[in-house]
Amino acid sequence: MLECKELSKSFEKELFTGFNLELKPGEIIAITGPSGCGKTTLLRAICGLETLDSGTINLDHVDITNVPAEERGIGLIFQSPVLFPHLSVQGNLLLGDENGDISTALEEVGLSGFEKRRVESLSGGEGQRVSLARALLAKPKVLLLDEPFSSLDEDLSEKLVQDVRSILKKSDCPAILVTHNKKIAGDFADSVISLSN
Repeated sequence: MLECKELSKSFEKELFTGFNLELKPGEIIAITGPSGCGKTTLLRAICGLETLDSGTINLDHVDITNVPAEERGIGLIFQSPVLFPHLSVQGNLLLGDENGDISTALEEVGLSGFEKRRVESLSGGEGQRVSLARALLAKPKVLLLDEPFSSLDEDLSEKLVQDVRSILKKSDCPAILVTHNKKIAGDFADSVISLSN
Protein backbone atom coordinates (compact mmCIF):
# COMPACT_ATOMS: atom_id res chain seq x y z
CA MET A 1 0.00 0.00 0.00
CA LEU A 2 1.18 3.52 -0.87
CA GLU A 3 0.32 6.32 1.52
CA CYS A 4 1.00 9.99 0.82
CA LYS A 5 0.46 12.19 3.86
CA GLU A 6 0.23 15.99 3.81
CA LEU A 7 2.50 16.41 0.75
CA SER A 8 3.42 19.98 -0.16
CA LYS A 9 5.58 21.45 -2.92
CA SER A 10 6.22 24.98 -4.20
CA PHE A 11 8.44 26.50 -6.84
CA GLU A 12 7.66 30.13 -7.70
CA LYS A 13 4.11 29.31 -6.61
CA GLU A 14 2.47 26.69 -4.44
CA LEU A 15 1.73 23.59 -6.56
CA PHE A 16 0.00 21.44 -3.96
CA THR A 17 -0.32 21.49 -0.20
CA GLY A 18 -1.68 18.98 2.32
CA PHE A 19 -2.10 16.36 -0.42
CA ASN A 20 -3.19 12.96 0.87
CA LEU A 21 -3.58 9.70 -1.05
CA GLU A 22 -3.97 6.05 -0.18
CA LEU A 23 -3.37 3.50 -2.95
CA LYS A 24 -4.39 -0.06 -2.12
CA PRO A 25 -2.93 -3.20 -3.76
CA GLY A 26 -4.24 -3.57 -7.31
CA GLU A 27 -6.00 -0.18 -7.24
CA ILE A 28 -5.70 2.34 -10.09
CA ILE A 29 -6.11 6.05 -9.35
CA ALA A 30 -6.08 8.90 -11.88
CA ILE A 31 -5.05 12.45 -11.04
CA THR A 32 -6.43 15.15 -13.34
CA GLY A 33 -6.07 18.90 -13.48
CA PRO A 34 -5.00 21.78 -15.74
CA SER A 35 -1.44 22.24 -17.01
CA GLY A 36 0.87 23.66 -14.37
CA CYS A 37 -1.13 22.47 -11.34
CA GLY A 38 1.64 20.10 -10.19
CA LYS A 39 0.48 16.68 -11.47
CA THR A 40 3.85 15.64 -12.92
CA THR A 41 5.75 17.16 -9.98
CA LEU A 42 3.61 15.05 -7.64
CA LEU A 43 4.49 11.86 -9.54
CA ARG A 44 8.18 12.82 -9.56
CA ALA A 45 8.04 13.35 -5.79
CA ILE A 46 6.38 9.97 -5.21
CA CYS A 47 9.06 8.14 -7.20
CA GLY A 48 11.92 10.14 -5.65
CA LEU A 49 12.94 12.42 -8.52
CA GLU A 50 11.70 15.55 -6.75
CA THR A 51 12.17 16.68 -3.13
CA LEU A 52 9.06 17.62 -1.18
CA ASP A 53 8.77 20.74 0.96
CA SER A 54 6.90 18.70 3.56
CA GLY A 55 4.94 15.48 4.03
CA THR A 56 5.72 11.78 4.13
CA ILE A 57 5.44 8.90 1.67
CA ASN A 58 5.04 5.35 3.03
CA LEU A 59 5.19 2.21 0.92
CA ASP A 60 4.10 -1.03 2.57
CA HIS A 61 4.33 0.79 5.95
CA VAL A 62 7.95 1.88 5.37
CA ASP A 63 8.80 5.59 5.18
CA ILE A 64 10.45 6.13 1.77
CA THR A 65 10.28 9.96 1.77
CA ASN A 66 14.09 10.27 1.69
CA VAL A 67 14.94 6.97 -0.02
CA PRO A 68 16.74 7.37 -3.40
CA ALA A 69 14.52 6.84 -6.48
CA GLU A 70 16.34 3.69 -7.62
CA GLU A 71 15.73 2.00 -4.24
CA ARG A 72 11.99 2.72 -3.94
CA GLY A 73 10.68 -0.06 -6.19
CA ILE A 74 8.42 2.39 -8.04
CA GLY A 75 8.14 2.33 -11.84
CA LEU A 76 7.52 5.42 -13.99
CA ILE A 77 6.28 5.57 -17.58
CA PHE A 78 6.61 8.94 -19.33
CA GLN A 79 4.53 10.69 -22.00
CA SER A 80 6.93 9.53 -24.71
CA PRO A 81 8.52 6.08 -24.56
CA VAL A 82 12.05 6.26 -23.13
CA LEU A 83 13.76 3.52 -25.14
CA PHE A 84 17.42 3.11 -26.10
CA PRO A 85 17.71 3.21 -29.91
CA HIS A 86 21.00 1.27 -30.00
CA LEU A 87 19.24 -1.72 -28.35
CA SER A 88 16.61 -4.04 -29.82
CA VAL A 89 13.21 -4.42 -28.14
CA GLN A 90 14.66 -7.40 -26.26
CA GLY A 91 17.71 -5.38 -25.21
CA ASN A 92 15.46 -2.65 -23.82
CA LEU A 93 13.34 -5.17 -21.94
CA LEU A 94 16.39 -6.81 -20.36
CA LEU A 95 17.04 -3.47 -18.62
CA GLY A 96 13.85 -4.13 -16.62
CA ASP A 97 15.00 -7.58 -15.55
CA GLU A 98 17.99 -9.39 -17.05
CA ASN A 99 16.49 -12.75 -16.14
CA GLY A 100 12.93 -11.85 -17.10
CA ASP A 101 10.71 -13.85 -19.43
CA ILE A 102 10.84 -11.50 -22.44
CA SER A 103 8.49 -13.58 -24.62
CA THR A 104 5.75 -13.63 -21.99
CA ALA A 105 6.22 -9.91 -21.26
CA LEU A 106 5.76 -9.09 -24.97
CA GLU A 107 2.80 -11.43 -25.26
CA GLU A 108 1.11 -9.65 -22.33
CA VAL A 109 1.31 -6.29 -24.14
CA GLY A 110 0.27 -7.72 -27.51
CA LEU A 111 3.72 -7.65 -29.15
CA SER A 112 4.61 -11.33 -29.52
CA GLY A 113 7.60 -11.85 -31.82
CA PHE A 114 8.93 -8.28 -31.45
CA GLU A 115 12.13 -9.34 -29.62
CA LYS A 116 14.53 -8.51 -32.47
CA ARG A 117 12.71 -5.41 -33.72
CA ARG A 118 14.66 -2.15 -33.79
CA VAL A 119 13.24 0.61 -31.58
CA GLU A 120 13.05 3.17 -34.41
CA SER A 121 10.77 0.84 -36.38
CA LEU A 122 8.10 0.93 -33.65
CA SER A 123 4.97 3.07 -33.81
CA GLY A 124 4.13 5.35 -30.86
CA GLY A 125 1.69 2.81 -29.45
CA GLU A 126 4.16 -0.07 -29.83
CA GLY A 127 6.84 1.99 -28.10
CA GLN A 128 4.53 2.64 -25.14
CA ARG A 129 3.73 -1.07 -24.93
CA VAL A 130 7.45 -1.90 -24.82
CA SER A 131 7.89 0.73 -22.06
CA LEU A 132 5.04 -0.88 -20.13
CA ALA A 133 6.47 -4.39 -20.59
CA ARG A 134 9.89 -3.19 -19.35
CA ALA A 135 8.35 -1.44 -16.34
CA LEU A 136 6.34 -4.53 -15.37
CA LEU A 137 9.36 -6.83 -15.81
CA ALA A 138 11.05 -4.85 -13.04
CA LYS A 139 8.15 -5.93 -10.77
CA PRO A 140 7.42 -2.48 -9.33
CA LYS A 141 5.47 -2.18 -6.09
CA VAL A 142 3.66 0.77 -7.70
CA LEU A 143 3.56 1.99 -11.32
CA LEU A 144 3.26 5.71 -12.11
CA LEU A 145 2.11 6.81 -15.57
CA ASP A 146 2.65 10.40 -16.72
CA GLU A 147 0.29 11.14 -19.67
CA PRO A 148 1.35 7.98 -21.56
CA PHE A 149 -1.65 8.07 -23.91
CA SER A 150 -1.64 11.77 -24.84
CA SER A 151 0.66 11.59 -27.88
CA LEU A 152 -1.39 8.84 -29.57
CA ASP A 153 -4.35 9.21 -31.91
CA GLU A 154 -7.77 8.80 -30.31
CA ASP A 155 -8.57 5.25 -31.48
CA LEU A 156 -5.16 3.88 -30.49
CA SER A 157 -5.28 5.77 -27.20
CA GLU A 158 -8.66 4.24 -26.29
CA LYS A 159 -7.45 0.73 -27.11
CA LEU A 160 -4.21 1.16 -25.16
CA VAL A 161 -6.12 2.55 -22.14
CA GLN A 162 -8.20 -0.63 -21.97
CA ASP A 163 -5.24 -2.94 -22.68
CA VAL A 164 -2.95 -1.35 -20.07
CA ARG A 165 -5.74 -1.30 -17.48
CA SER A 166 -6.39 -5.02 -17.95
CA ILE A 167 -2.64 -5.83 -17.79
CA LEU A 168 -2.29 -3.89 -14.51
CA LYS A 169 -5.38 -5.55 -13.04
CA LYS A 170 -4.18 -8.99 -14.10
CA SER A 171 -0.77 -8.42 -12.50
CA ASP A 172 -2.41 -6.78 -9.42
CA CYS A 173 -0.02 -3.82 -9.83
CA PRO A 174 -1.30 -0.62 -8.17
CA ALA A 175 -0.94 2.44 -10.39
CA ILE A 176 -1.36 6.21 -10.52
CA LEU A 177 -2.11 7.87 -13.86
CA VAL A 178 -1.63 11.59 -14.39
CA THR A 179 -3.69 13.04 -17.25
CA HIS A 180 -5.51 16.21 -18.28
CA ASN A 181 -8.03 14.05 -20.17
CA LYS A 182 -11.04 13.34 -17.94
CA LYS A 183 -12.44 10.66 -20.27
CA ILE A 184 -9.17 8.70 -20.20
CA ALA A 185 -9.05 9.13 -16.42
CA GLY A 186 -12.57 7.75 -16.05
CA ASP A 187 -11.97 4.83 -18.43
CA PHE A 188 -8.61 3.87 -16.93
CA ALA A 189 -8.93 4.38 -13.20
CA ASP A 190 -11.03 3.00 -10.34
CA SER A 191 -11.23 6.53 -8.89
CA VAL A 192 -10.23 10.04 -9.98
CA ILE A 193 -8.67 12.85 -7.94
CA SER A 194 -8.77 16.42 -9.26
CA LEU A 195 -5.68 18.51 -8.54
CA SER A 196 -6.36 22.16 -9.28
CA ASN A 197 -4.60 25.46 -8.78
